[in-house]
Amino acid sequence: MANTSVVEALKAAGLYKETGRIQEQMAVTITASGEEKEHKLAEIDYFDIKTFADELDIALKLQNEYVQSLYAKNATKLVDLIRAVNVESASGFKGAVGSGRQLDAIMLRAEQFQDPDIFPIAPTYRTSWIRNITAAMAAAGPTNFIESDVAAAAAGTELPMANEEGLAILGFANPAAALCVDAIQITYIAQAYNIQNLDFELVNPFVGDVLVELKQPLLVFPKETALVNVKYYRAGIDELRPIGLWVKMSSNLRALLTS
Repeated sequence: MANTSVVEALKAAGLYKETGRIQEQMAVTITASGEEKEHKLAEIDYFDIKTFADELDIALKLQNEYVQSLYAKNATKLVDLIRAVNVESASGFKGAVGSGRQLDAIMLRAEQFQDPDIFPIAPTYRTSWIRNITAAMAAAGPTNFIESDVAAAAAGTELPMANEEGLAILGFANPAAALCVDAIQITYIAQAYNIQNLDFELVNPFVGDVLVELKQPLLVFPKETALVNVKYYRAGIDELRPIGLWVKMSSNLRALLTS
């Protein structure tokens, strides 16, 4: 079994330390067109990275080992995302005890995302990942799954990141009794990526909720946008949900209903 600890992954990368600071760097994302997009990664205390790793491992302790390994595998990318957000927040990552502009990271839940079945967008947030899939939705082709929550935005508009936040989606889980979805397509900063099949039927169901890893994690850096469309192939009750993290300032993590 692959490493399941974020702490151990960051130790191996030389990023898990009590003292010192990691200097400013640049990271590069390759877009669907082959363009290189650079991201500035702020200087940050190593202790802040240690705080992130310690708290995430605690949060993942009771998750199944495949979910744990997904976060561990992408641990250095998640640190890059934190550092990119810290360029604007400029107050470091303090986790659960943070305040004001200090950063924290929260795992994803339905109430953080616009309900794609509610029109017009108000915003109106989901109350659950459970979604009633009609025969018309299955026949329609691509269906919005993650989209903008900005007031007056049209359906199918990409979800924007503010200056002091970033989103990571590493894969998808689906605990539905009868699956309805078999493919996704990601659009990142107005560029559509190749579809990826969601072969949940082939995943071992005896280790907890079945999940599919994205071939490349989706990292939406500050001021960037992304959209996730899915293909439903039959009517039913679906429970597709993303696996990942949302990095935000502590001041934006105080609304219990939607943070």
